[in-house]
Amino acid sequence: MFRETDDLPGAWYYLKSDQGRCRVLENELVNECGSDQHPMFGRRAEAVACCGTCDEVLFKLLDQQGWVIVHLTWRRETDPSWPACEVVGSWSNVLEEMIDHGH
Repeated sequence: MFRETDDLPGAWYYLKSDQGRCRVLENELVNECGSDQHPMFGRRAEAVACCGTCDEVLFKLLDQQGWVIVHLTWRRETDPSWPACEVVGSWSNVLEEMIDHGH
């Protein structure tokens, strides 16, 4: 079960205290998912956490249960394989993905 009081592994940190940064990341996700073939195209998501050593962001899916870890590129993408993302169903799997992240 997700609780923002849980410790995150490695360089990951919560964004709750920085709502401005959350909005920037959420807008960037929408901007980058320009292809209707991308799994996140048209999906609603809320930024929850970031990795402090790279451009990976954890988003909570708002239109279904689950989470997605996205590697933002900071440019508008037309290739549906970018930005790279990993949809994860449960909070325990999110934590495993963060650990496997390698930072």
